[in-house]
Amino acid sequence: MKFFGALLAVPVVTATSPFPASAGDGSWQWVDVEGTECMNGKQTGVYIRYSTKGNKNLGVYLYGGGACFNELTCTAAATKNPHPGDMGSKGIFESRSDNPLDDYNWMTVPYCTGDIHGGENQKTIALAKRRFSGANNIKLMMERAVLTFQDVGTLFVTGESAGGFGALAAYPNIRDNYPQARGVLMDDSGQVLGDDYLAPCLIEEWRDVWNLNANLPKDCPCNSDKGNMDAAWAYFKKIYPSDSLSLISSVNDAVISTFFAFGLDNCTKTVPTGFNKMHDGLEALAATGDVNIYMIPGAAHTHTSHKEFYSRVVDGVGLYQWVGQLIDSNQDDPTTVRPTSEDIMSEAMEQSVPVTGRFIV
Repeated sequence: MKFFGALLAVPVVTATSPFPASAGDGSWQWVDVEGTECMNGKQTGVYIRYSTKGNKNLGVYLYGGGACFNELTCTAAATKNPHPGDMGSKGIFESRSDNPLDDYNWMTVPYCTGDIHGGENQKTIALAKRRFSGANNIKLMMERAVLTFQDVGTLFVTGESAGGFGALAAYPNIRDNYPQARGVLMDDSGQVLGDDYLAPCLIEEWRDVWNLNANLPKDCPCNSDKGNMDAAWAYFKKIYPSDSLSLISSVNDAVISTFFAFGLDNCTKTVPTGFNKMHDGLEALAATGDVNIYMIPGAAHTHTSHKEFYSRVVDGVGLYQWVGQLIDSNQDDPTTVRPTSEDIMSEAMEQSVPVTGRFIV
């Protein structure tokens, strides 16, 4: 069974103001947050959506959109918009009775820093000065969140792609603001894997460019000179024993495999191709017992902010049902789910591509 707990010291909040009051209709409201900064120096903010029925639970969603850590990725990074569109009303944000997050309060964090929401640094890359302020942005946003959303029962922290990586990297910066709440982490397609899969030299590059260590817990083995980033899973499980941690991933996620390919050949790859160990990395992570994983057949990227959240079924377990069990404090955490051979064949037929990779029976 899960229990409420993990009482931590309440962080000091600087003088600021709550977010504007609810419009009363469950709509998204954009709020500029003073002091925040995008990669291009522009100020950003957050979208807020209030419960319409007085729900005290809070969801924090981190947008995705690539990463900036070398000339190629910084040139291509789709992370420069300080005021993107809101998240709409699909997937985890949809109002429906079978949504385990129905009527939650939400704060969604745009991604314009290129640093998986965890950076605190400045670098000149591809002839442009890049400001990596993801960690500080979240701190400023949370200062206002704690004044707005009080007596939170469940704190649900999630994100997709770079936001999935960020949900793990920034978890303490969000979680420690609500020591009395029970935390739930749902990382969608931010596969923080072991060193045999997520190359230490690549992690070292991220640490250098973004200064990740400045905002990782000082006593976490994940705060090191090189790899070992996956140690965050065990560390968070230890210091937040009442919390539930999860990862959702396709077994051959094509987008993240491209990024991980930069770590091949001791990070000498100039063209990011050839990474084919995503499935093995997920299995190795699941074997640690530090995080439960919902593995999805195929190579698709992100799964929870659109209709797949309700339609996806793996080994007879619906994705939204699996997440519902994760959130429910009266149930044990759901176990890792793996695609069966039938799931893999069905996915291949839907995508009209040849069946490749390992069958699990």
